[in-house]
Amino acid sequence: MLMKSERYPIIQKTSDINYNYETVKITQSRIDKGLLAIPRSIVDWFPLHNRKIKILLDNSDEITIKNYSSFSSTTNESRIGGLKEWINKNKFRDGDEIVIQVIDKAKYIYRLTPESQFIRQVKEFQNDFDNSENESDAFHTMTSLSKLVDLEDQEIAIHEYFRIVKTSNIERRKYISRKSDQAKESVPISLRLILGKIYKGICQVCGFHFMKRDHTPYFEIHHLDALKGNHPKNLLLVCANCHRQFEFAHVTPTFNEQRWLIQVVFNNNQFEINQIIKKVKPESYFKKIHI
Repeated sequence: MLMKSERYPIIQKTSDINYNYETVKITQSRIDKGLLAIPRSIVDWFPLHNRKIKILLDNSDEITIKNYSSFSSTTNESRIGGLKEWINKNKFRDGDEIVIQVIDKAKYIYRLTPESQFIRQVKEFQNDFDNSENESDAFHTMTSLSKLVDLEDQEIAIHEYFRIVKTSNIERRKYISRKSDQAKESVPISLRLILGKIYKGICQVCGFHFMKRDHTPYFEIHHLDALKGNHPKNLLLVCANCHRQFEFAHVTPTFNEQRWLIQVVFNNNQFEINQIIKKVKPESYFKKIHI
């Protein structure tokens, strides 16, 4: 899809990951010169005049200082120079795309990453996150993903929540074997962390919450259908009191057309369910190619 800004075209394509991002293409002539030309559509991200800028390359935290040349009549383009070693290391070819991120515009800090590497890293982090063995690993992976896509943890939690909603099915709940018996599988560490981030430990039913001695919120996760698995539609973040009511009270649930729980009655007490889908709608994600 070709989008028109005020003066400069931008190609928009569906993102292969659950995040928006923006790229520029590198041409053979710029590869030969060891520089990156900055399209006119994004020159506002950069300084108005020639100056030194700070560049983070790939996933490195080490800042390198590069020369930035602003648009002029002699070059007819804006450029980041001094990239020959990085370009050669990544073996760029004509037409390859580079993800460009503004880390801190006021301090002139930017990150450049080959698109193929950027996508691979996001997917690797998502896979590691899904398979986290403990909360510390899950939190570390979320933090790494947050740094890579330049979003806060809270935004990451919402993106990953809707990724799981979109890519998983409601299936029969599995069993895990113990030495002497079997037990229903628990909620994945990653999904528990996501729910905790989104709802901040506040019960989705009654709104109660409290902080533990370690200053983290206490909450439990309830499976609406004990026989079904860990799809987000089957899970609620709840306080211990509401969890017990789901187990032992007379429960009358109400679901919407998409099978999200929107209301529950415990005996004669009615509660509206706090669901993130009421506030944030799943969206399509795109990459923008600046040319």
